[in-house]
Amino acid sequence: MGTNTLGEIISHLRRKAGLTQEALADGICSPVSVSRIENGNQMPSGKVLEKLLERLGTGTYQLCNVYYENECQASLRRTLAEIEAQVSSGDFAQAREALQQLPAKKMDSANLQRAAMLRAAICMKDGTADENMETELLDALRLTKPNIDLNDCRGGLFSPAEVNLLVMLTEAKYMAGKNLEAIRLGEEVMFALDRSKSRLSEYKVFQINLAHNLGQYLLKEKRYEEALLYARKAEELSIRGTEQFMLPEIEFGIAQILNNLGKSQESRTRMEALIPYMRLIGKDQMADLAQEYLDTAGLPLNGDTGRCEKDRCESQILFV
Repeated sequence: MGTNTLGEIISHLRRKAGLTQEALADGICSPVSVSRIENGNQMPSGKVLEKLLERLGTGTYQLCNVYYENECQASLRRTLAEIEAQVSSGDFAQAREALQQLPAKKMDSANLQRAAMLRAAICMKDGTADENMETELLDALRLTKPNIDLNDCRGGLFSPAEVNLLVMLTEAKYMAGKNLEAIRLGEEVMFALDRSKSRLSEYKVFQINLAHNLGQYLLKEKRYEEALLYARKAEELSIRGTEQFMLPEIEFGIAQILNNLGKSQESRTRMEALIPYMRLIGKDQMADLAQEYLDTAGLPLNGDTGRCEKDRCESQILFV
């Protein structure tokens, strides 16, 4: 019901009433007419519209109310999209102020979840994250998954918004120092995503983001072999698909892990190739971080090997 047309509202009410198009049309008009009305290809006469609404258990007054409510949610979605653009551009103060002005009591579950994700993203990006962030993300998730068990969610089917909340909740746990909880939840969500075998690009982005983050969490725990498996998974998913915008961060993470596995020369070679590419695509801050790692990690210029105890874990939070 993105544009809130008359046809979309009738379709919504019909499905809510559990009626087929044939059942709704019976004795009023043809099923073809109902289909055309719902698709926006035909405008019903006033008499037909009244009869359709009567069968749907509503009237023109209620129809106007449904239209108003849907238009209200659409307006809120547009506002949230503007706030998301502010977050993406780094204007956190203005985005936070705009979020505070939203009428939470008038928002549906989808908009409440989006608002919670935006608030969490601001906290993660500007360093103001606290213990309330994890609670708010979980509360938002429970709006549509009230009985979710974070310790056993690999068998669940999740919408894109729910997956986004789970990925952010994983990062929130990591930022709160709950590394093992973050890894456990991340692996549960990854299993659910692998199991769904969805072809939607949204889910592929979540898989890439989560696999990269898990690699970084495991690197922090010095579980290097496991970290490399997830980092390679993120790399494979990114290269195999069209979602390659995170590839520099993924390759940087792989270079860190390789160094800690004693493959220092391979790590240096990868890092030296990566830095100019980062600068070429405008990721100067990431390039500086990679250069700092290269300069201070003791990576050899020859075939010597050695491990580095100085690692910066750069996990990522994305919106889709």
